[in-house]
Amino acid sequence: MKRVLILLFTAASATATMAQSSKVVSAYNSMKAGEYDKAVEYIEPATQHEKTSMQEKTWRYRGQIYQGIAVSTDDFGVDKGTAALTALESYQKAMELDTKGRWEKENKLGAAQSQNLIINMGIQAYNAQEYAKAKDLFMAGANAAEGMGYVDTLAVYNAALSAEQSEDFETAITYYKKAIEVDYLGAKMYLYLANLYQRNEQPEEYLAIVQEGRTKYPEDADLIVYELNYYLKNNKFEEAENNLKLAIEKEPNNKQLHFSLGVVYDNLGRTEEAAAAYQKAIDIDPDYFDAVYNLGALYFNKGVEMNDAANSIEDNKKYAAAREEAKQVFVKSQPYLERAHEIDPTDMSAMGSLKQLYGLLGENDKYLDIKKKMEGAN
Repeated sequence: MKRVLILLFTAASATATMAQSSKVVSAYNSMKAGEYDKAVEYIEPATQHEKTSMQEKTWRYRGQIYQGIAVSTDDFGVDKGTAALTALESYQKAMELDTKGRWEKENKLGAAQSQNLIINMGIQAYNAQEYAKAKDLFMAGANAAEGMGYVDTLAVYNAALSAEQSEDFETAITYYKKAIEVDYLGAKMYLYLANLYQRNEQPEEYLAIVQEGRTKYPEDADLIVYELNYYLKNNKFEEAENNLKLAIEKEPNNKQLHFSLGVVYDNLGRTEEAAAAYQKAIDIDPDYFDAVYNLGALYFNKGVEMNDAANSIEDNKKYAAAREEAKQVFVKSQPYLERAHEIDPTDMSAMGSLKQLYGLLGENDKYLDIKKKMEGAN
């Protein structure tokens, strides 16, 4: 009796295996007929059975079925992106089971086609502003390429970009770093990652990645400016001076660089050098408001300091001489402040400076005129 039970069990097991093998065949036939929904119903149980799940063809057929669903214009009840990802996973599993490499060519081709399909779907999702979905697709495509022995740089970069757009900053940073590792887009990738650190309020990481980029691309003007911006924002003016001089060597006609150097010298108390830098920016662009106003303000502030110093002098003759020297500096600021007001008649800072200047110089008509303009603007 015991022997019979064993035989019966063995027969039942064989029957179950045959049934699952039959489902694999049925899945293939349904796929060939374009009946992908039926093919899915047949193939999925086969991927779970202990015998057929260990057969290479089960997974190769599954890859073909889901790839067919992904590219079909018909609806088979499976999301196209999910189908493409399932196809890729299936081909990868098939390659794992194909220990003798009999179907290596077919599986590699299927995996490559699925990977390409996933990337295209990622692009579509990104263009539709479905950034989280695009991120997942690009990540899958990048990882698949890595599994096949190469780096899909576009997939890596797009994964970073999509992750940033979906505000998954941790993933974005990871993939930007991957792109940097393979030198994708050169110095630009350091700038993209620096922008992300700035957006994410990570100043130390910002400076570190910019400096890393500068080590690799010391001649890149944008990286020099990015490092400069950090120094200016953090009042590290001596470091900023060095960077600006380097940047100006690369772009001698960049008015903003000369203006920034003026700001640095201004903050370091090096007035003459600041004036020269502002003037250089004005020479490049006579309508550059910031440089024109700053140069006028520089002379005006210097005049105020000289005036204050004169007020402490007790000797009348020396006092009068000191006041006259201060007045000449105020006079020097006048054309720049007036020019700044001419460039931008609505700027309140320029008008306020002119109002004070006219009052100090005793130019009452101009004082009343600018006062009226300021009152009308409020």
